[in-house]
Amino acid sequence: MYLDKCRTIEELKKAYRAFTKKLHPDCGGTKEEMQTLNEEYDKLFKVLQNRHNAEADEAHQNTETPEEFRDIIEKLLHFEGVEVELCGSWIWCRGNTFPYKNELKEAGFQWSSSKKSWYWFHREKEDGKKHRGHYTMEKIRELHGSQIFIAEPQPMLA
Repeated sequence: MYLDKCRTIEELKKAYRAFTKKLHPDCGGTKEEMQTLNEEYDKLFKVLQNRHNAEADEAHQNTETPEEFRDIIEKLLHFEGVEVELCGSWIWCRGNTFPYKNELKEAGFQWSSSKKSWYWFHREKEDGKKHRGHYTMEKIRELHGSQIFIAEPQPMLA
């Protein structure tokens, strides 16, 4: 219904973010619309993840879950003045993050002093190794693609 045209996990995430901004109850949508979107997202994510994992090299399998990604996006939508950048399965947060420092930590984000940004990625790897690299943001964007969005301010109730 909402996400049926998505053919990759990245397209699915992008479409989900766009619809979440429209259908979330805090943004003018209804609880029922949001539940329908979440159910559709969960089902399609599993299908696309299975397809992706079957095609991907074992060392680069996508092991995140749709619930993790959805929960993080919903939290980030409420952080005013925070710029969020999605690079593959990495989420980077910049801007006015200080007021949200504790929430970011609770969501599993870590601070990168070299990039002056908070970042999140799925930590479980099949081989148990840490995969570290010292890449610039430009290199990360080149390798994984990038999408930037800024949470819109919530209207004040009178």
